[in-house]
Amino acid sequence: MAIFTTAALAADALALGPHWIYNPSKLKRLYPNGVYALTDPKSAYHPNRRAGQLTHYGDQIAVFRQYLEIQGVFNEQTWREHWLGAMVGYDGYLDGATKQSLKNAGYGSDSNDLAGASRLAPLLDLNLPLEATIQAAREQTSITHSPQCVADAAELFVRMVFSIQQGNSFSEACEMSINEGSYTELEPERHFLKVKQCLKSGEQPVEVATQMGTTCHTPEAFPLTLYFALQFDDNFADCLSENALVGGDSAARGIILSLLFAARDGDVGSAIYQQLTDTPRESVTFTPGTHQVSVLHQGKHFAATLDIPNDVPKAFILFAHCFTCGKDFLPEKRLCQALAKHGFATLRIDFSGVGGSGGEFVDTSFLTNVEDLGIAASWMSEQGMDISALVGHSLGGTASLAVAGQLPSVKAVITIGSPFEPKHILHLFEDHIDKIKENGQASVMLAGRPFTIGERFLSDLKQLDQRGRLGSLKGVNSLVIHVPDDDTVDIKNAGYIYSALPQPKSFLALQGADHLLQNKSDVEYVAKMASIWLERALNSEPKV
Repeated sequence: MAIFTTAALAADALALGPHWIYNPSKLKRLYPNGVYALTDPKSAYHPNRRAGQLTHYGDQIAVFRQYLEIQGVFNEQTWREHWLGAMVGYDGYLDGATKQSLKNAGYGSDSNDLAGASRLAPLLDLNLPLEATIQAAREQTSITHSPQCVADAAELFVRMVFSIQQGNSFSEACEMSINEGSYTELEPERHFLKVKQCLKSGEQPVEVATQMGTTCHTPEAFPLTLYFALQFDDNFADCLSENALVGGDSAARGIILSLLFAARDGDVGSAIYQQLTDTPRESVTFTPGTHQVSVLHQGKHFAATLDIPNDVPKAFILFAHCFTCGKDFLPEKRLCQALAKHGFATLRIDFSGVGGSGGEFVDTSFLTNVEDLGIAASWMSEQGMDISALVGHSLGGTASLAVAGQLPSVKAVITIGSPFEPKHILHLFEDHIDKIKENGQASVMLAGRPFTIGERFLSDLKQLDQRGRLGSLKGVNSLVIHVPDDDTVDIKNAGYIYSALPQPKSFLALQGADHLLQNKSDVEYVAKMASIWLERALNSEPKV
């Protein structure tokens, strides 16, 4: 059992409610009986978190555990890449260390916050030798925190854990770790002496915390953590509660305290851990570039590709391919990669029954395409990457318009050469419609490939009110792109779409291109113009 990670995540979740409240009197009013239960955040720092979830520290511990489960061993460079990918689209609080480290491509920040050391819990569950654990703890800390005092703290707490596991008390383990370790900036002897003086004086925790300070910075957080470890070493729950009640960065301190108790008492965190609503959620982590993804969600499987830009994405886009084309159709592949170059992360899926996705094409229809987009958007949201815009080519654009109203996070839709109504494509196999109705299905040739069209495809078209759907997209920015002399989907379709859409809406004529955008320069032009439009559309406040 991963007792250290379980304890750390439990301590972090418990600290979510009182985290970063610096007024002990207020905390006493909020928690008159102590901090023993999971509560919603009481400060403004975690607005989208609720009781049973984690702070940004806990989320990163969960990511670190996921990395070690995948890799089996720790490597500084692969952990750096994994961490960078994990922070793509992260919806929790981004502290200064994380922001600066993201800008530095995972090569640390000037933050000296103790939180950098608190992420080490999953390393302890690997049961590595002491020196190997120390080296890994220092290296993982450096990903986000460059000051040596933070890495020094990581080493000291690793040594304490190993010493406690050998039967030493918290106080004995601390003293031995100070003497045996090598610390360049931390000055643990001075801090330990100060802690012993406070213990001897009999001062109350709030008085000690006022003297030492309750901020995130290691020179304050380190000695205060030692104080709580030594003053309340007889009971894990009481120690965490007292730590939380003095305020400040109680999460970072609480996480480290949990490691000491786990070293001595074993499984101290499972009772709280079992109450977590994110235990922890599985997330997909990616570095910049093109990544193949398996989307398993709501009983469906989609083959997908995620294109991630070099910098933090401006937004996440869900792309819908043209009828029977698939996500790897070259012009659409180029378009998604070009959007990534302009700063937009883009997920493109194979619709059900197409390419590498599950299902049979004969069972699909326009409505299943719409459903597929909704499922893919939901999956992205669960990864912390809410879809802000939909882009669809040909019938994929029609499907994007149909699903947009069902996705609260979507603020913009772009169609490229799209028909106004899905029944437009019936002309592609009009000679087979009677056979489909008679036999329930028929094999037809589309773009030189055989496809089996089922009766459902025809029947679903009768249920559609596309004009009504478009008229309901209030507050969603729309851009209609169309080739004036498109010989596959006549430009009058663009006129119908534009007329049915409410404001705000825009139109772009793609002069000289063909319907499939087979010319690379046309793709690049579309990506450039779409990116310019998206930046404005996604940052505007449309009138509803």
